[in-house]
Amino acid sequence: MPKFGDTERYVLGLFSIGKTFSFRGEEYTVIHSGKPRPTKGECKTDVYVLASKNKGERIEFKISVKQSNADFVENKIELPRAKEILGEDAQNIIRNSVEEIKDAFARDYLICFDKYKRTDPGSIKLGWRFEFVNVNNGEKSGLIKLSDIQKVGVYAGTNLSLEKKNCIVGDAVVPNSGIANYILVTEGILTLQECVDKLMPIEDYAKRQNVYFACKALNYQFFRKKCEGNRGLAVYVNWSIKGGNLCAELVYDDPLSHKGFEIRDNLMSILERLNIGNNLDELKKYLDKGVKFYTKKLDVYGEGGI
Repeated sequence: MPKFGDTERYVLGLFSIGKTFSFRGEEYTVIHSGKPRPTKGECKTDVYVLASKNKGERIEFKISVKQSNADFVENKIELPRAKEILGEDAQNIIRNSVEEIKDAFARDYLICFDKYKRTDPGSIKLGWRFEFVNVNNGEKSGLIKLSDIQKVGVYAGTNLSLEKKNCIVGDAVVPNSGIANYILVTEGILTLQECVDKLMPIEDYAKRQNVYFACKALNYQFFRKKCEGNRGLAVYVNWSIKGGNLCAELVYDDPLSHKGFEIRDNLMSILERLNIGNNLDELKKYLDKGVKFYTKKLDVYGEGGI
């Protein structure tokens, strides 16, 4: 299957000005088309088409293009975007979702002294970011309970900010061009008419979908002194020093209010106070009993003084 960008450009090319097609028993001619471009961020419409009938009546097709093998509905979710999708109750919805899988977070290693699966050696957990996906995606994933209106918000973008709703198409702003009203799920090359025939009202499509969430780890890479981006965290690790030991508390009740760099800076300050230079093994003797870590020799909860 081609890359998404190639598919999007191909579909847009089908709707070039002057092309004709049949829709619901009427003949239409494309009079304007293009890719909507918001002044900030991303919108939900991939291809905008304005077409007219012989009698001069016009219709807008604001198409969200989706490849059949696509996993992500929306990633890189921060609190403002979550509120655009879920409303002002977004944090409660996310909190209730992640609390249903608390055991999966509790089982995770917070420090990997050696490589563990796909996690690099020297990785220290800062927390877990939050994404919407259309399939269950690992043990830190689950079904997010959304109303039909909220599902439409995820797929169509009805709650987008104004700069994402009112996009530039060609050389002019087209009101609400960033809010998709049709979706095209494609598996390969289509003719123009085949494309039109496969269009589905996005509200109908969205209401039939299950929307899942996935929480992906955000780590601090000790040996490289780097963090994997300043992402909002659905669950974060509150690192602290108590009784001379490094302690960790998983915080579930304030989703997306804290970001990766904030938690990283706190962790780096603690490592400095413990006088942990470039030798991560020194950290083992400061670990509180409740900090779960992984080494090739020891695969249990950390014990202070090891």
